[in-house]
Amino acid sequence: MEIDLERAKRAVVELGTALDEARQVVRPGAPGQIRVKTEGKVIELPTSWALAGMAVFALATLLSTLPVPIPRRPREEEPLGIG
Repeated sequence: MEIDLERAKRAVVELGTALDEARQVVRPGAPGQIRVKTEGKVIELPTSWALAGMAVFALATLLSTLPVPIPRRPREEEPLGIG
């Protein structure tokens, strides 16, 4: 097994930065509410809506990584007109 320590170190630093940024964006609000900070405003959502949104986002992320099968039509032979 080979481990690239430099890449692992960078990944841990990036993960820490991303978690810190996520803490700044989403904060607990009133009981049962979550506050989401956007570019210009703060949105308060019921906790159930926020959890449902996270689940849908996770599902969309997962589905976007799956290959999409392209249905193929059977080829129809065309006469060449030689006869």
